[in-house]
Amino acid sequence: MTTLSYPSDRFPAPPSVSLNVPDDWEPVSVPSVALAAKQSGEQLFTPNVIVRLGTRSALDQPADALLELTGAVEGRQDARIGEMQHVELGGLSFVRVDVAWTDPRGIAIRQHHLFTGLPREDTLQDFVHLTGSVGGPEADGDEAVVLKVLESVRVTR
Repeated sequence: MTTLSYPSDRFPAPPSVSLNVPDDWEPVSVPSVALAAKQSGEQLFTPNVIVRLGTRSALDQPADALLELTGAVEGRQDARIGEMQHVELGGLSFVRVDVAWTDPRGIAIRQHHLFTGLPREDTLQDFVHLTGSVGGPEADGDEAVVLKVLESVRVTR
């Protein structure tokens, strides 16, 4: 009988991700999310950043994730999906896509999505997906802060 283990060379652990957040932000626990933080305090919409990690086929491209994101956003009121942009952050190439919609409460929401894939030795890639969200009357001021948090990303193995 063979013993398989995780993490191992055959089944590697996901990459580590770090972000720099402002002092007035706090970490939060969110299901299916590796890392999350939000601005402390209550407001109509609380600016936040989340990081999701997963594996995808080595053949998948960021455009595949964009198609999934498009499907999730298209049916929302006032949905807008921006063009793919290629950005370099922390020494890695990411694809950035900005989306916006109006939520059921009438709050205009804007999100910035960043995707990158890290090749592995098997037929998969580790996939890192960051999302920064702002909304409501403070969105314009909050957006610069959320973008700065996203731009601070460091991904390591």
